[in-house]
Amino acid sequence: MKFSILLLFAAGMPLLASAQADQATPATADPNAPVPPLQYRSVFADYGAAKEPTRSPDKAWVSANRAVMGADGEATASHPVPDKHEHGGAHQ
Repeated sequence: MKFSILLLFAAGMPLLASAQADQATPATADPNAPVPPLQYRSVFADYGAAKEPTRSPDKAWVSANRAVMGADGEATASHPVPDKHEHGGAHQ
């Protein structure tokens, strides 16, 4: 019973949509047609200045590099530094 009411309601929705009152639109070719005034809103209206970082970027990079390299400055076992740089014959 509930499904048939729902189905009837869904079928009647287009009829309700077409029964809405049409709003009168002015003719586009009429030069005296009223138009709403233009509204300008700057794209910078909501702009907020960036906050200054607490540390300078070079200090942040140094601490990040030290964290990756470990406390003693050597590469960790999971990221070993290669002894040689070989290209397999590229530099002959």
